[in-house]
Amino acid sequence: MAARRRPSKSRTPLDDRQQALLAEQEKLQQKMAQLNHVIKEAPRIKAERERAQREQLLADRHQRGPHRIFSHTVADPRFDSFSGPNGGQFRRRPLKAERRQTFLIFCGLVVLLALLVLWLLSVWHWQWPG
Repeated sequence: MAARRRPSKSRTPLDDRQQALLAEQEKLQQKMAQLNHVIKEAPRIKAERERAQREQLLADRHQRGPHRIFSHTVADPRFDSFSGPNGGQFRRRPLKAERRQTFLIFCGLVVLLALLVLWLLSVWHWQWPG
């Protein structure tokens, strides 16, 4: 008769592997729950940041003093004459005379390029009669 083996109380490598997998699964579930919480909270956090930024802009505007129109709204910074890299100066558009001058220079360079191409073609034509 074959004697039945009694299950031993010692742990096998398979049991250790199973325990490690269960622990890893639990960690992943906790991480997934944390990420789902972050995803749910993201719109609220974004709205809070936008509100804080808007309030900061309003506070900065009030510290600078009166604006053209005393208003509690945030003005478009493109039209704000008090800020900018030039210290409040608007960007200067080129004058009509400057535009005309640059256009004439461009046309002169194009004509010069055309003459150069014609000269090169004539020189090459004399070298290789065809």
